[in-house]
Amino acid sequence: MTASPPDTAYGFARPPEPKSIGNLARGQEIVSGHWRLGGAEIDGTPFDSGHPGFEAEFNGFAWLDDLAAVGSALARGRAQDLTLDWLRRHPHVPVTPPPGDEAPQWRPDICGRRVLRWVFHAGQILPGLDRTEGAPYFDSLHAQLQFLSSQWTEATPGLPRTEALAGLSIAALSLRGAGVRVAPALQALARESVAVLGQGTLPSRNPEELLNAHALLVWVAEAAHDAGEDVPAGIPALIDRIAPVLRALRHADGGLARFHGGGRGAPGRLDHVLRAARGPALPEPGLAMGYARMARGRTTLILDAAAPPRGPAAATAHASTLGFELTSGRRPLIVNCGSGKAFGENWARAARATPCHSTLGLRGLSSARLLSPAQPGGPEFLSDLPGHVWAGTCDAQGNLHAPDFGPAHAGDTAHLLAGHDGYVATHGLTHMRELWLDPFGRILRGEDSLAALDDEARARLDARPDREDLMFDIRFHLHPDVQARQQDDTMILSLPSDETWYFRHDNVAEMWLEPSAWLETGAPAPRPSYQIVLCTSLFDYACQIGWTLAKSHDTPMATRDTR
Repeated sequence: MTASPPDTAYGFARPPEPKSIGNLARGQEIVSGHWRLGGAEIDGTPFDSGHPGFEAEFNGFAWLDDLAAVGSALARGRAQDLTLDWLRRHPHVPVTPPPGDEAPQWRPDICGRRVLRWVFHAGQILPGLDRTEGAPYFDSLHAQLQFLSSQWTEATPGLPRTEALAGLSIAALSLRGAGVRVAPALQALARESVAVLGQGTLPSRNPEELLNAHALLVWVAEAAHDAGEDVPAGIPALIDRIAPVLRALRHADGGLARFHGGGRGAPGRLDHVLRAARGPALPEPGLAMGYARMARGRTTLILDAAAPPRGPAAATAHASTLGFELTSGRRPLIVNCGSGKAFGENWARAARATPCHSTLGLRGLSSARLLSPAQPGGPEFLSDLPGHVWAGTCDAQGNLHAPDFGPAHAGDTAHLLAGHDGYVATHGLTHMRELWLDPFGRILRGEDSLAALDDEARARLDARPDREDLMFDIRFHLHPDVQARQQDDTMILSLPSDETWYFRHDNVAEMWLEPSAWLETGAPAPRPSYQIVLCTSLFDYACQIGWTLAKSHDTPMATRDTR
């Protein structure tokens, strides 16, 4: 570790607050000595696990959020013991990161995440320690501040670099004797964040990542305001720019849409950051980060209406084009499986495929093909399919315009037409999905079409060796709280709110229920659920399937959901 700071640098300039709270169930597991991070399950001391996918998550100390959610004396003792153990194992902060990936704890983004949590959760770490026992904690914080000041440029632009700079900024604002680092850190954060987040979006198209980046900016702005420091204009402007996008990606139950590796968001975080934004509390019009949001009454539908991310951002992207989620009041109904990265490599890879999303897929084929690490191109990236995705509404002349559904209380039916060419290169087929959501949010009608649209596409389809037995499925994954049963050609879906929905189709396809899974970071295991499957074969050059999802007539306009 570098030379200890002067005695005047011991302690905080103002008492830190635990702004970041995590998952209660996961915190209780950590208190009991059981760890479930990065797909690994470890009992006892995590430092000796040697699990490569576990090191980055543990050394980032985001699990302190989970212990804070527990809030018991045992949780505080566990946080203190593990932090002091880490300090004993890492008494020296390097000047530069070691080469390669052998020391993830010294990646700038991981270091920034760790410093941020150490400051936020000082109330868990320091109680009961005298000045001598607490000195290594403050010595390390100052040394890590110096490390971040010189190494944040090595972090990947986007959320990782924002994490490095936010940790640097908040620690500099909070620690005694670190004031000289405040202005450069804030200016760098404003400059770098605007460069990546200037449009209110992220290249990964991951809604939860966008929320976390937004939260970092809000926390920095709040800490600077509390310290009486000037906040560069770019930071509050960016907070205001991102907020409408997050509102558009928010379901009626308050959770985020779960696409491209993202989850619903940490409890309370979205509400907190949206309150910090100025301006009208309205969602982004049109497409928000490539998603279309239809809202009527108490029902929200969010559809992935853009191509999957490409380049480095594609490493965790999902083949979810035209997949949608639907929520009624406080209850998710139609979902996708979610991210499987918390449950190991096999789950992570399977969850990225098209069959794990509520959309149409050719049997055995994803709309965006996944490349394995052994193939040229290195990491598991998505290929350049689909190349073209469109979504909007049609005028009387058939021209497609950007979607404009109006407010949730609008008196007209929300309409969306979308399509993609992800199957053109292999089969000459285009998927089109058209949706209508009635003014009261009680009836969703849909039509899914698969067609070879021109002579070249038909020739490509005819050349397929499986032309006579080309099957495709349309899947509707159900939240695990939904009880489903089939009665003739109708699926009866019961929600815990006592709402009942009926799913029917036009009998072009066969329909049945299949097992599915709900994958959620922090859960002890995947939760079993069901999915509705419509399946048929493509005998001609086009096939269209109509379906309807409607509330029962005796369901009131508003239900008292107290469960």
